[in-house]
Amino acid sequence: MARKNNVLGLKAVKMGPIEVDGGMGTVLTEILGATVKGSASLILNEGTSEEIEIEEEEVAYDELETAAPKWVFQCESYNLSAKALSELGVGELEEGVGGLPDSIGIDVPIPMELSVQIETKNGAKLDIARMKLKVRPQFDLMKAQFGKVIITGTPLKPTKAGIKTIKKTDAPG
Repeated sequence: MARKNNVLGLKAVKMGPIEVDGGMGTVLTEILGATVKGSASLILNEGTSEEIEIEEEEVAYDELETAAPKWVFQCESYNLSAKALSELGVGELEEGVGGLPDSIGIDVPIPMELSVQIETKNGAKLDIARMKLKVRPQFDLMKAQFGKVIITGTPLKPTKAGIKTIKKTDAPG
């Protein structure tokens, strides 16, 4: 049994519009699914710093932070459907008529800001009220490899006061 205070595996990544007041969106749907195994992560990068040295000592005198730590989200999906790509801002959906398949005209995708909820297999949730997402389709043309869409995201400070960048909710019971 998975521990309720931890996170274990990925159940769903849901996305939707940020609330009008700048808070966490409430109308979230799983746009992609078919997540490439082992590709999903939400990591707080360490940031960078530089040691300040002095002539008299061999150890650092002080340390200066040169870049603050930042959250980074990434996942990949095998869902390259025209509908899913259009919902992620990759292009405009042209729905198929009379049994013809859907299609999408693609230019360079423009990053978009959405609310994102990551639900784990053990029921824990990570809510990100405001995330800038960049979408990169990768059309692999090999027999042994499916094409995929690569999503990278930067959780941003919500515009609603009193909301943290990420809210983690433990798994039930």
